[in-house]
Amino acid sequence: MLTKRALLTKTAKRDAAGVHNASRERRAREKEALRESILRAAGEVFLERGYDGLSMRGVAERIGYTATTIYLYFKDKDDLLFALLDEGYADLSRRLAEAAAAEHDPLRRLTAIGRAYIAFGLERPLLYQVMFMRRADFLAARLKQRHETRINAFDVLQQAVTDALDAGALKPGDVMIYALSMWALVHGVVSLAITLPLTDASLVERLTEIAMAATLGSVQTATDVTPGHKKPHRGV
Repeated sequence: MLTKRALLTKTAKRDAAGVHNASRERRAREKEALRESILRAAGEVFLERGYDGLSMRGVAERIGYTATTIYLYFKDKDDLLFALLDEGYADLSRRLAEAAAAEHDPLRRLTAIGRAYIAFGLERPLLYQVMFMRRADFLAARLKQRHETRINAFDVLQQAVTDALDAGALKPGDVMIYALSMWALVHGVVSLAITLPLTDASLVERLTEIAMAATLGSVQTATDVTPGHKKPHRGV
């Protein structure tokens, strides 16, 4: 049996460990919050000044820190820009994959993916502009080694198109052309909403609904197809 002194000592050690763990968790949250602030500021500076105008010092000044602090998180501005884009592509890929997994009907799956893409762009407009609207060709030349992070999202869309073709829900056609057409549609909606800007959520919703219906309506088969029935189609 523990003596009163031993019991008090054990309790004190447990409390001290709890305080230490809480402090460690708080520091981790603060570091993550600062990292997110750095990434957000980097996106703002990039949109305002372009790649050549992006600097560690400029990002630091934007959030009220020294450039030395930024270097604790990222080795240079390319590393910073890569991190920002990687985060964006990973989030987009995750959203599209979740949308695809939630729908079993092939046409509704395509619609769900399109809506998830638009929601991403509208919820993270600054990041979306960095990813797709500001010198994408210029960024692509610097992101060749990160190709896999950028292609995952498009793979989700391509697979959904392939599944719809296999199910006979779409007219026989080229997977890549169908996927690019879908991408052009949703990118157009997001770009329009950001640049005008369209702040009326009901207007954006109506625009999305009509655009999706028009695009899919032009390529879907005229009659319902029994699930599991497959029609031939050309690959990519």
